[in-house]
Amino acid sequence: MSIIQYEPVHIGDFSSFIENLVSKTKSKRFRAGFMKKADDFKKSGKYIYRTGKFDFKYRKTWKQTDGTMYKRKGKARTTKSQDYLLAHDLVKKAPRNISYQRLLWISVGKKIWGVSQFRLADEHIRLYVLNPTKYSQLKNLLIGNLEGSTMQ
Repeated sequence: MSIIQYEPVHIGDFSSFIENLVSKTKSKRFRAGFMKKADDFKKSGKYIYRTGKFDFKYRKTWKQTDGTMYKRKGKARTTKSQDYLLAHDLVKKAPRNISYQRLLWISVGKKIWGVSQFRLADEHIRLYVLNPTKYSQLKNLLIGNLEGSTMQ
């Protein structure tokens, strides 16, 4: 005997789904955990776990962590919007490109979702599964204890 559980399915662009999810909150901010390329990635091929607080606000100028002001150069975006999430890091105070392929979890408000990605036969079709996680697991996720969380 098997139990079938029905879940809502959203068909469309994953990037617009994430932006709509964040824009529904009052603060318009979110946390994310992802794997970023290490500084010596070309030599080692290693990834580093990184977390942070982000928002989608487009800034032309911003104050950097060393106190100097930075002005955006006005060049066009160099990454594809369907592959990368462009967000402003509120801790490091600079824009970041977060790869959807390496996104592990996202937290909006008091809700956390683990992100799993599956590629189907066609490279252009991807299936993203959002697994709800208890908010009490946020502390484990922030320190990098992915096994201690209930995300799997």
